[in-house]
Amino acid sequence: MSKSESAQSSGWAFILTGSDPLAIPGSVIGSILLAVGMYHLRARYSERAGSFGRNILLLGRPIVFGIAIASGNILYSSGSITNTQVEKGLWVLIFVGPAISLLGLTLFGLDALSSKPMPRLNGLPFVTGIWYPVAYSFLAGYLFTHDSKFPQQYYPALPLMFLIQFLALGRFGVVLLTDKPEEMATA
Repeated sequence: MSKSESAQSSGWAFILTGSDPLAIPGSVIGSILLAVGMYHLRARYSERAGSFGRNILLLGRPIVFGIAIASGNILYSSGSITNTQVEKGLWVLIFVGPAISLLGLTLFGLDALSSKPMPRLNGLPFVTGIWYPVAYSFLAGYLFTHDSKFPQQYYPALPLMFLIQFLALGRFGVVLLTDKPEEMATA
């Protein structure tokens, strides 16, 4: 696949990722799309990115999410995790896949600010990636420290954060789709 096709593939993957981040199927599909997008982002910009940025994009691979799901299933079926534990907030681990992938994108964005691998908007990967991991970390931490009681007072802020995440993923995808090979050669 050419670098232009990689940029196009990652663009579409990032745009489609934000479709349904709050449901379990959306989390699984989002993790896979993020992995595809980050793989192609790495293929496209690895020559110009710093070694940290190049390697951190590997964090988006679905292996991490697959291991998390498989481990949960094994622990649950072996009796190590009970229904009560799942009801008490362990279900939040299902949504760790997109959080890990987007954390990788966030860290790539930090590296991109100095290495400038993209022809424009090198800070956009950071802005795109940060929202979901922040919201996820806050929600998971809150559930585990407050006996799995959902933070009703913060409920209006969570959809806003996911909307910002969705819009940022869409914008990042459009930037990657419109990234022209001649711009990259002269950048």
